[in-house]
Amino acid sequence: MSIKINLGAWRSVFAVPSKIVDEGLKFADGVKLKVLLYVLRNADDTLELEVISKATGVNVTDIPEALDYWVSMDVLQKDDSVYSPVNSKKEIKEDIKPEKEVKTVEEISQEVEEKKQHFVVSKPQKPDYVYTSQRLAVDSNLKILVSEAQTMLGKTLSTSDVSTLLMLKDTCGLRVDVILMLIQYCVGIDKGNMRTVEKIGVQWADDGINSVEAADNRIAQAAHSSKCFSVVSSAFGLKNAGSPTKKQLEYSTKWVGEWKFSSKMLREAYERCVDSKGELKFNYIDGILKKWEAAGIKNLDDLKESELKPKKPAPKKKSSYDIKELEKIDTLDFID
Repeated sequence: MSIKINLGAWRSVFAVPSKIVDEGLKFADGVKLKVLLYVLRNADDTLELEVISKATGVNVTDIPEALDYWVSMDVLQKDDSVYSPVNSKKEIKEDIKPEKEVKTVEEISQEVEEKKQHFVVSKPQKPDYVYTSQRLAVDSNLKILVSEAQTMLGKTLSTSDVSTLLMLKDTCGLRVDVILMLIQYCVGIDKGNMRTVEKIGVQWADDGINSVEAADNRIAQAAHSSKCFSVVSSAFGLKNAGSPTKKQLEYSTKWVGEWKFSSKMLREAYERCVDSKGELKFNYIDGILKKWEAAGIKNLDDLKESELKPKKPAPKKKSSYDIKELEKIDTLDFID
């Protein structure tokens, strides 16, 4: 009796690390998986981006980002332009560490939940057109999100806009109600566009803002910081200041919200800065205000009074010698 096994398609197989399914699959869209499967299938070949694009249908500009995602997941490592599997020896070494800490089920569950609430890819990638359309057809929560977003923004969302919402929801892990609060906030500050929604949404995800309460607190903080910056920009005579930097907001919140300096005091610090440095420098002004705060100077009268006070003379240094002993030595020398 003879036996024959017809492997068919199984005659040509290639390995896919289990880590891809166990850890990377949940947050990987179709673009990432297409690129990874193709490069694994052609592992020993030097592949041009155009070749990968033609075989997978993925845009050339999206391929490096897809590969970098798998680098961030520790599936691949990058050396210049060469990608290779993460060093298996390192993984084995980590697996056999002695005296590994034993954690309870509750601790493990808590860690998993925290990772879910605070996961964001270093540079999140929006899902492609096909995947977005497929998800929109079957995901009821996504349908609700898109419908509400269109009402808030007052326009019909494009497929690219929907993919942004899907990225914030799935890749960044923001809840639907939090995303809607974000959109409402952007509309309220006259920046009701998907570019701003995406930028702030990614930042929220990175900071772990994934509850209505946390989002409400962040919005309140942003409104307070913006109000403080308005006071500062007005005192400095800044017209069309545009969007302040994160550091400028921090300075403004400290000067106005914490130290309670008035517009007049801010203007005085500004003029002293320009007189000394010839330009506006927030860090230099911060140094001036910090000294005034430490000295309890809160208004121009306090400042004038402080500057009119005579400066205390520096304490005289004690002589390291005895005057009487020196006079005695001089007398003896004269006698000789």
